[in-house]
Amino acid sequence: MNRKPKRQKKELKIAEKIELCSIKQKNPKIANKTLATQFEIGESTVHDILKRKNEYLNKNPNHHLASRKRDRPPRFRQLEEALAIWCDAVVEANLPLSGHLLQSKALQFAVLLGISVDEFKCSNGWITNFKNRYNICEYTRCGEANSAPLEKLPTYRTELQQVISQFELKDVFNADETALYWKLLPSKTLSSHSVSGVKKMKDRITILLTCNATGTLPLLIYKYKNPRCMKNINKDTLPVHYYWNSSAWMQLSIFKHWLNKLNSDMRNKQRKIFLLVDNATSHRFGEDSSFSNITVHYFPANTTAHLQPCDAGVIYSFKVHKFVLLKKGNLFLYF
Repeated sequence: MNRKPKRQKKELKIAEKIELCSIKQKNPKIANKTLATQFEIGESTVHDILKRKNEYLNKNPNHHLASRKRDRPPRFRQLEEALAIWCDAVVEANLPLSGHLLQSKALQFAVLLGISVDEFKCSNGWITNFKNRYNICEYTRCGEANSAPLEKLPTYRTELQQVISQFELKDVFNADETALYWKLLPSKTLSSHSVSGVKKMKDRITILLTCNATGTLPLLIYKYKNPRCMKNINKDTLPVHYYWNSSAWMQLSIFKHWLNKLNSDMRNKQRKIFLLVDNATSHRFGEDSSFSNITVHYFPANTTAHLQPCDAGVIYSFKVHKFVLLKKGNLFLYF
């Protein structure tokens, strides 16, 4: 005799229970059997949930605790609520927050709330459970986007669009530099066993990318005027503008010299271009310098992560597709 397979018990999350009660409130005539089928639970479970309908409807479905299956109150609710508020304030102030700092602050709150050391140990397990209850995870702080005056960005974008509209798109350029550590090897490797690392090579070059909608005009800065790998090579034949200094960083003198060359090139082509750059010190050449065929426009401070096209994927794409090959001590650049 074939027996009907036993249905596997399913437990709904609090958010799902709130949804079930909301459906029943909006449509009181809906049958419990229909709700049971929709949420894949038994009719008796639907009946038990609806008995606590008012309790569930007063909860916030977007709250971090709504992802839990059971609404079990924590032992030190007041302490946890105070700690959660403090965590939100730290994150809002854009300050780093670590597990050790969280643990130290929890112990301080315990003292202020009169909780004895014997009652509250603030162990690593308690911290882990607290982070799970309040959906606190570790994230990498990337970029500089949060340094921008976000409330002014719409105004900056409108002003920039008005200025750019005076030029054809092919004559609107954005220049931005990036470091390229050409000897830096990947940090991951395939192996059948653990592999020890070696000291990372910090040899770098600086690449200034000047892009419009149709292409780029790269500039390269290295620390040697005549590196051995470029012996007997005419630098004017390279696919980049080659400069050098001891640090391989951008300097005001290099930037001005390159702008003069670019201006001369545009004058020969009878083109007038609009050049967008950030307001780094190495780009601020002063009002005493002017160019006949280049209009230089500086981004407002701390806004390049939001307004600069090169920061919106151009530099990343360049680093992915353009590469440097190290072979027997020789440097080969491919563009």
